Amino acid sequence: HKATRVSEKMPRSRLASLALVALCLFAFACSARAALDPSWQDTETTTKMYNVITNHENEDLKKMLDEDEDIAAVRAADGRGPMWWAHEAKNEEAMELLKKAGADENWQDADGKTCKDFTHGQMTDYMKKLFAEQEAAAEEQRRKLQEQVDADDDDDDDDDDDDDDDDDEDDKEE
Repeated sequence: HKATRVSEKMPRSRLASLALVALCLFAFACSARAALDPSWQDTETTTKMYNVITNHENEDLKKMLDEDEDIAAVRAADGRGPMWWAHEAKNEEAMELLKKAGADENWQDADGKTCKDFTHGQMTDYMKKLFAEQEAAAEEQRRKLQEQVDADDDDDDDDDDDDDDDDDEDDKEE
């Protein structure tokens, strides 16, 4: 019965470990972003703006800007925003609408580059570094979790040996 109790605890410890890994990764990502402008975040608004601008849905963009001119200045986590996306999509009408709403082509992203002087379609150096750091942290957490699972499995093997002796005695009686 002792082996049963250990195996019942294992899923909880694994779940707790996975929850800890997720929490650590989330905290790491948040702290890395905090080093930049904290308003730079991937949000529903940035996603919608990206889609509207890159799909040349300029009437929708105009309506959005009429409702809230400040969205011309939203930024994704890498510091890029509507003006970068308009340049990337070669959407000149969007560029003009954004300028009228207050967007500036001289604003800089997380790497210090403007919408005119970076390679479109490429991840910023900042995001590459952030992803590499997150992956390294996640790999370290996976390694620690695997060590814990292996240690738990070793504990189970010890308990199973005790049970196996009992099973062998039962087999001899038959």
